[in-house]
Amino acid sequence: MAIIHKAPEVPLIRPPSEWRSLLVRVTRGCKWNRCRFCGIYPHLGEPEFSIRTVEEVKHDIDLLCSLRQRFETAFFGDADPLQAGVDAFVEIAEYLRKVIPVKRLTCYSRASTLRKIGPDDLKILAAAGLDRVHIGLESGDAEILRYHRKGQSPTMVREVAAWLKEAGIEISFYVLLGLGGRDQWQRHILETAKVINDTEPEFVRIRRLWLYGCDTPFSGPESPLLKEIRAGAFIPQTPEGSVLELKLLLENLDNISTCIVCDHHNNYVHVSGCINEDKEDMLAEIDSFLALPASKREAHYQVVGSRI
Repeated sequence: MAIIHKAPEVPLIRPPSEWRSLLVRVTRGCKWNRCRFCGIYPHLGEPEFSIRTVEEVKHDIDLLCSLRQRFETAFFGDADPLQAGVDAFVEIAEYLRKVIPVKRLTCYSRASTLRKIGPDDLKILAAAGLDRVHIGLESGDAEILRYHRKGQSPTMVREVAAWLKEAGIEISFYVLLGLGGRDQWQRHILETAKVINDTEPEFVRIRRLWLYGCDTPFSGPESPLLKEIRAGAFIPQTPEGSVLELKLLLENLDNISTCIVCDHHNNYVHVSGCINEDKEDMLAEIDSFLALPASKREAHYQVVGSRI
């Protein structure tokens, strides 16, 4: 069947670091779609998961390249484009690099998907040009991950990280401040630090739990976690508590080369740097913020608010 669409589809969500990238949509939505803290794709109007055909994606790449000829990096979406299968992903990646020789190709991926792919096929993906994967670590605590229905374990993440390093694919973890709530935040952070120390990813990107309702501009279903909060099963972290979480995380990271990045508007404190070079400076910046009068800190929290 001939492809007739004239406008390329683009991923609904991308990492802030990919804002200049050629954005290619390989899959739609999230196949897992069970995490209590998320539900973002249904909220944005994509409740179902589907895989686009290789021909559709290649056509979109041609359209995108006709709109702008110079791209140095590329990002494949949506939430888990490797669900398209290794063969399809490789064909698309090789076609992209043939059309335009980008310096970096990245994508989101679930740890469970990478585990199913296995170490041998990860090497095939690397050879096809996959340079970096963005993985939602969220927490290093097994109990917290189970509660939030993440579908992965710290053991799985450690295993997959070793395979990625062996394949030469960079790792960008996401850590979600507030995921342990007000009661389990210290365990959440300490166990997360252990996973980061053990795996030494190239990047750790800091995010804060976003509890969205039905009143956002997207008007989709609310965050699944709100139901748990109303039932008293989850007590949200305070704004100040999330800053203390970030401080505790940095304090417990070893002398590793991992770069910490707070590259989202939701973060109350924006610190960035490599642990083995900038740890003390980042901690000093957080301490300076915490030393401000309580009224100024509270005003800052109100201004930052929460948004996608």
